[in-house]
Amino acid sequence: MNPLLLRQGRVAGRRQDVAIRDGRIHRIGPSLDAAGYETLDVTDRLVLPGFVESHIHPDKAFIADRTEGLRAGGPSAQTLVAALKKAFSVDDIYGRARRVLELAVRHGCTTMRAHVEVDGYVELRGVEALRRLQADFAGVLDLQLIAFAQEGVFTDGVTQDLLREALKSGLPWLGGCPYMDRDQRAHIDWCFETAQAFGVPLDFHADSSDDPALLTCDYIAEQTIARGMQGRVTLGHLCMLDVLEPAERARVVEKLREARIHVISLPATELHVKGRADVRRTWRGVTRLGELRAAGVNVALSTNNIVNPFTPYGHPDLLRQALVAAMAAHLGNLDQLAWLLELVTTNPARAIGLDGYGLGEGCRADLVVLDARDPAQAITEQAEKLFVIKDGRVVARNTRTSELLRR
Repeated sequence: MNPLLLRQGRVAGRRQDVAIRDGRIHRIGPSLDAAGYETLDVTDRLVLPGFVESHIHPDKAFIADRTEGLRAGGPSAQTLVAALKKAFSVDDIYGRARRVLELAVRHGCTTMRAHVEVDGYVELRGVEALRRLQADFAGVLDLQLIAFAQEGVFTDGVTQDLLREALKSGLPWLGGCPYMDRDQRAHIDWCFETAQAFGVPLDFHADSSDDPALLTCDYIAEQTIARGMQGRVTLGHLCMLDVLEPAERARVVEKLREARIHVISLPATELHVKGRADVRRTWRGVTRLGELRAAGVNVALSTNNIVNPFTPYGHPDLLRQALVAAMAAHLGNLDQLAWLLELVTTNPARAIGLDGYGLGEGCRADLVVLDARDPAQAITEQAEKLFVIKDGRVVARNTRTSELLRR
């Protein structure tokens, strides 16, 4: 691996060089000595830590052409996908998930934490396929896996044992989906007990509906504190915060902060799935990102689903998710655009516990160079990801050209 020097990039708002050696950021500063380095001219291009996908489902990607889409009175996305999972083979999952990973790298992702569904339909075939991809993408993309109970844990007699088997095989996260079981608290308790038995963190799909009577995130926060798992629990979706009364929402958000819960919003999926049955209003379901951040909760954005009934236009491009969030969550002011990219870089890195991540001397050289001067321009213009760098090595290059023709 040759030493690499990024020349004159925009780092923390200033024009600086980034010197990389042995897969780490060696030095950052103006006009560094280039002797002994391979040099990339990135003058006035925005240099960021690599994007982090923290909630994504590669195992059920690219299946929109195998079933119908969502329609009024029709089956739910969960029902449509469950029917398809029975026929998934290891090779089928591998091929579709590989396409997701390749696209994610092209779009600046250097680390991904993916949910792998484990249940009576697909058994452990997804785990096998994604473990193969972990090995195949070593040095290009770090892939963490969550053993995920999409179909609940009390719906059959095999899922609990399959989840334990996945954890025994080395998967470092357990994922729950309380609203898929009749007794949500029993589901949550089982997940906490199992996670503690295996010494792994937890990630829940939580509070995806608009019925406050079904709220669970406050109970999850209480259990997190009672079991001493502060900082080791993540909640995806959290749509229900958007329909709580302000005083109740403030109480719940404070409980999340106290428990050091990480929150991941999936705006593209929420915008597609939510508000379909209400004839009086169109509720879009994106959680209160600004309020959560202002309260001190660690919040992130992720892509979730790729070309399936949950998100038929889903695409693993976190810069796109930042734009969707800006529009959907009223985060379009310049001061908000300035911090929005934290939700696809440093914040999800903290949520999944990445060591040595960041844009500082000594950090791993996992970087993306955008064709923009600042985050606002990168988001609004959907700037090209010119270089994607993993462990100090360029793993993707992209160009975008235009020619304006005059008559």
